[in-house]
Amino acid sequence: MDPIRFGLLTVSDSCYKNEDKDESGPEIEQYIKDENSNIGKILKGQIYHKSIIPDEEFMIKVTSFMYIFEFMDFLISWSNSRKLDVILTIGGTGFSRRDVTPEATKQVIQKEASGIVAAMLMSNLKITPMAMLSRAVCGIRDKTLIINLPGSPKAAKECLNAIALVIPHAVDLIRDNKDKIKDTHGTMQNNILSEISSSEGQGKISSYLGNIVERNRESPYPMISVEKALQLICNCIEPLNFNNKLEEDLERCHGKILDGDLYSKYDLPPFRASIKDGYAVLADDGKGKRKVLSRIKAGGTATAIKLVHGTCVRVNTGAPIPDDATAVVQVEDTKLIKGTSDNMEEEEIEIMTKVQLGQDIRPIGCDIKKEELILKSGTKLGAIELGLAAACGYKKLFVTDLPKIGVLSTGDELQCPGTALMPGHIYDSNKITLLSILKENGFDPLDMGIALDDENIMIDKIKHALQQVDVLITSGSVSMGDRDMLKPILEYYFNATIHFGRVNMKPGKPTTFATCFFQNKKKYLLCLPGNPVSATVTMNLFALPLLKQLCKDTSIPIIVLAKLMSSYNLDPRPEYARAILKWSGIDTLPLAYSTGNQISSKLLSCKNANALLMLPGRKGGKTVLKQGEIVQAMLLEFTQ
Repeated sequence: MDPIRFGLLTVSDSCYKNEDKDESGPEIEQYIKDENSNIGKILKGQIYHKSIIPDEEFMIKVTSFMYIFEFMDFLISWSNSRKLDVILTIGGTGFSRRDVTPEATKQVIQKEASGIVAAMLMSNLKITPMAMLSRAVCGIRDKTLIINLPGSPKAAKECLNAIALVIPHAVDLIRDNKDKIKDTHGTMQNNILSEISSSEGQGKISSYLGNIVERNRESPYPMISVEKALQLICNCIEPLNFNNKLEEDLERCHGKILDGDLYSKYDLPPFRASIKDGYAVLADDGKGKRKVLSRIKAGGTATAIKLVHGTCVRVNTGAPIPDDATAVVQVEDTKLIKGTSDNMEEEEIEIMTKVQLGQDIRPIGCDIKKEELILKSGTKLGAIELGLAAACGYKKLFVTDLPKIGVLSTGDELQCPGTALMPGHIYDSNKITLLSILKENGFDPLDMGIALDDENIMIDKIKHALQQVDVLITSGSVSMGDRDMLKPILEYYFNATIHFGRVNMKPGKPTTFATCFFQNKKKYLLCLPGNPVSATVTMNLFALPLLKQLCKDTSIPIIVLAKLMSSYNLDPRPEYARAILKWSGIDTLPLAYSTGNQISSKLLSCKNANALLMLPGRKGGKTVLKQGEIVQAMLLEFTQ
């Protein structure tokens, strides 16, 4: 089918006068053009024309229902040119005096399409009873379908989502594309999107999934590579922005992300300092006896002391040295010649070795210069980073606030640990594992509980979670079981865009990433498989990178080469095998020891694992990796 040719006509006084920014038009345009979204895949549309016109210009005061020709001219000229398949008007469908888009549309269309209006209304009534105040009109003029959408971005997208599935078929009918019409009638019978987008209300997803005979036998989501999945996540992430920078004392900054480049306030060291416990001397005096003038300890000053030939000053490590000193000789290279009368201090020493100019002296700023960049924005603040900040004069730092994260388990079979285990049930280990991984990486996640495999319960749990968090991480309900309802729930009830629903990897194939707008804020949903190992592996591969991007963390995982200490049968999919890396004094590469049976339900295989072996998929006749072969391994600890 050729791309559907769209025209977008925004109806707004304030946008026309540039008093407000047109948000709805660009939102709908992006919604149609996004090839990664489900709506974009359904519509496969292109925007041929777009314009903004004011509400107030529709009406003139000659009679109460007369309209000037500008608005109608847009619809007539756009449709008569036969270059547009669908015209979407946005705005002007309410009860205001100037909301007259439906009346103007009725003057233009030749056939009404009231079913499309009913579908939008019934869909929106599930969200808010205020939807009944919309007065949208839909109809056909010549070869063009004209649809009124409401003015708010959220409502316009919800209406388009409710009818998107039928628009391509409507265009085929208008074009009289008989072959395509026949194909569509056949495929629509088994299309899950058709099932969950019907207007029969809550329970439809459960009803569909309960029909074992008619459910899909294969996932409708294309299988993509791990690299492609990570790229899609990267493309979707918008780093969190906060109204105010968060300034914290150094003691509270550990594990957080630096917001803004950090420059040293001082030279480090701020004075010429001794590297050793010893004596500050004039290097050209060479070997021989020296009179000890005084002692300078760390924290003291040396400005009043002047060296002359044949003299020295005792100094401690880190202490300042006299301005004219040109070397430091360590205590071990000297011997005592004479002490003071009370034997409490040295009066004369002898230097036993050759003295080099500048030896064991740290010049001013040799470690860090004043105003030198010491930490880049996006750096994760660990012990060394905080030590550097303190050394350069900082007591407080601006840091990025961390995203709010929730962890939700799903499944009828799950019970909380500590309760008496019922027949056919297991304890929920995923939630505590995922929560702990997040805490180990510096986050403060929320426990969102367990959602049973019940449509209403799961919807309520997700709603409750999205009211509190920026990112929701779930485990379970994403595979092909007859109770795996999470993906259709996200699409249907939360208007979510599923960016990927299958990944070419083992374990973790059903991993799903979606985004949606909830309470006018973008939310991120990473849905992990329910098997404990799959959840743990995909948490490291996908969740942590997603969260790091959200808070502008620039650290990356470390990938090293490792030598296999056992053989591995290759799977058709690339596999991430749990392993223990050990470094020996003989081999230049770490040795990779398997943690045992790699079945995805066996959490014991993750015990003591410090790396994921990145085993390639089986291809080219190579079915086994033998002991001694070299593979890549990702360390299970994120560092700079």
